[in-house]
Amino acid sequence: MFTDVSMLVLTGLACLLYGIAFVLSLCHRAKASFWVFGLGWIANGLVVIGNYVLCGHPPFGNMYHVLVFLSLCFLPLYCLVRAWRGLGWTLGYFAFASFFPLLGTFFMERNLSWQRVPALQSPWFVPHVLSYMVSYATAAVAAILMLSSLWSKDDAASRRFHDASQSIMRVSLPLMTFGLWSGALWAEEAWGIYWSWDPKETWALITWLLYLASFHVFDSRGGRKRSAFLHLAGFAALLVTFLVVNLLPKFGSALHSYVK
Repeated sequence: MFTDVSMLVLTGLACLLYGIAFVLSLCHRAKASFWVFGLGWIANGLVVIGNYVLCGHPPFGNMYHVLVFLSLCFLPLYCLVRAWRGLGWTLGYFAFASFFPLLGTFFMERNLSWQRVPALQSPWFVPHVLSYMVSYATAAVAAILMLSSLWSKDDAASRRFHDASQSIMRVSLPLMTFGLWSGALWAEEAWGIYWSWDPKETWALITWLLYLASFHVFDSRGGRKRSAFLHLAGFAALLVTFLVVNLLPKFGSALHSYVK
């Protein structure tokens, strides 16, 4: 069932459906958008299952696997923030954000038979990677909303976008914190040291500190704009952590080279 061709077809179908869901949301057809989003999520889920079957391990060890799983996070997270935070109107932002990681998989080496190296054979592997993937997914949507806040000329709309962004980051930051903490425990188990100032570790810490600062300055005078810029700086650092450190050889991470 899970062949190279079928995986490509399912990935392309999920991408298409995510894009259609976004367009439908722009046309104010929220119900249709949600159901199309759901169909895309099912196709995306089949790709994740296929990756699991083909490699025999939780498929989190290379960029292709991680991007496929990252796209799968957005619909459940949308349902969470809709129920918990009353942010049902953000559907289109989640559909938009889910499209791009999956599109990115077409430009990655698809190592379908990937096997875990010894450093990854740890009980920390799944919770560490999973917490970061969920936190990165929510952070991506929060960043899009924060950009909308700065772009909007209407103060009420700008505040609405900003508050929604910060509300979503309240879901993301605890998971990011757990990812940082569990990574240190995993490092001690694998390499005998909690922290080595490896490029990926360093950028993960910078990302976390910037997001933390964005919450702390919000209540100060003129804090909303400073909070927005710190928030977007945090997302820029997140992109360096997730993409630049992993994909550009000169920024390569010796201890984390297995994620390429």
